[in-house]
Amino acid sequence: MKALRGVLAGMLLAIGGAAHAVPYHFVDWTAANPGAGTASGTITLPDLSTVTVSFSVTQVTGAAGSFKFAQTFGGTNYWSPSAPYISSQVDNAPPDSDIISLIGGSSTTTYKLTLSEAIKDPIMDIVSLGQPGFNVTYDFDRPFDIVSQGVGFWGGGPTALQELPGDVLQGAEGHGTIQFIGTFDSFSWTAPTSEDWHGFQFGIRTTEKLDPSVPEPASLALLAIGFAGLAAARRRRTR
Repeated sequence: MKALRGVLAGMLLAIGGAAHAVPYHFVDWTAANPGAGTASGTITLPDLSTVTVSFSVTQVTGAAGSFKFAQTFGGTNYWSPSAPYISSQVDNAPPDSDIISLIGGSSTTTYKLTLSEAIKDPIMDIVSLGQPGFNVTYDFDRPFDIVSQGVGFWGGGPTALQELPGDVLQGAEGHGTIQFIGTFDSFSWTAPTSEDWHGFQFGIRTTEKLDPSVPEPASLALLAIGFAGLAAARRRRTR
């Protein structure tokens, strides 16, 4: 019985730990060509494995909306202050100044990120989406949740980002983090409204790489409930 209680306590501890913020690892953008609408980089994980990330812009002839610039080494750190990007789920903002900035302005211009392997629930950090009194939207092809936001490099506030129906993110000087819901190796979005620029960075956590040997927190919870039921049944039989 004591051993069973020990197993149960360990399971509950694991569940509690799963709810804590964890460090994320962001793209080191190493090449970018705004004119061609392409960029590429890698995410290096603690075990030194890597995930390759490619960014591309697809435009119809004459459409606006390419990206304005990219910082691949040095430059202004638009991720400072870091507070808008940290939450109970995400432990850190991007560690350096790497960023890709977009212009928007066409519903037919598509931005796409392609990963070298399927990743579960990645995040996107965003700088200055929209302006006070001027809303700008990202229309994604994947569901997402806003996990944090606040006052960032260009200002903003605690409600400057809004999640709209249809997987649309709206910003009025929005700085924050969104987390995509699901497992996939690519996703895309449009930015129909033109603005001088708004920037993003992309990140994953170590456990988001698919590993069937690592149970999901929900699975751990079910196992813990099952152990608790067995313990209660055994106590009743003993009495």
